Amino acid sequence: MKKFTKTVLALFAMSLIMSFAGIVNAQNKQELEKALEPFPKAAEGMVRHVIELKKKSDESLFKVEIVPGKVMSVDCNKHRLMGKIEEKDLQGWGYTYYEFTSNGQTTSTMMACNKPNENKFVSGQTLLVRYNSKLPIVIYAPQGYEIKYRIWKAGKDQSSDVK
Repeated sequence: MKKFTKTVLALFAMSLIMSFAGIVNAQNKQELEKALEPFPKAAEGMVRHVIELKKKSDESLFKVEIVPGKVMSVDCNKHRLMGKIEEKDLQGWGYTYYEFTSNGQTTSTMMACNKPNENKFVSGQTLLVRYNSKLPIVIYAPQGYEIKYRIWKAGKDQSSDVK
C-alpha cells in the first residue's frame, strides 16, 4: 500500500512539474512573439532568424558574433561565402536588425586537391554585436542559408608596456 501511495504521489508531482514547464514555455513563447512584433515579416525569398540570449550578470563583458553561411559541397581548399551583413534601423523604435545578402558565390584558396568534395558549412562575413538579453537579435537571410553565432567573453584587463 505504501509503495502504491508513493507511486501515485510521484506521478502527481511529475505531472504538476510538466504542466508548470508547459506554462513557462508558453509564457516565454508569448514574450518572444511580443518582442518580435515591431520587426518586419521576412520578405519573399528571405527567412527571419532570431537569436535569444540568456541573462548574464554583467553583459558588458560579452559580445555575440553573427556567422551567416550555407552548407555546400566543397573541395579541400579554404572557402569563404561572398556576401555582406548590413545593420538596419527599425524606424520609430530605435531597435537594430540585420540583413545578410549573398548570391551564393565563394572565394577559395587554389591548392590542388586529391580528395572528393565534402559538404561543409561555408561562412560569410561575420559581425560582432553587443550582448543584450533584453532584445532578440533578428537577422534576415535568403532561404537555404543558416545563421550561427558565437558568444565571446572578455578576458582580464591587461596593461601595455611603456617603452
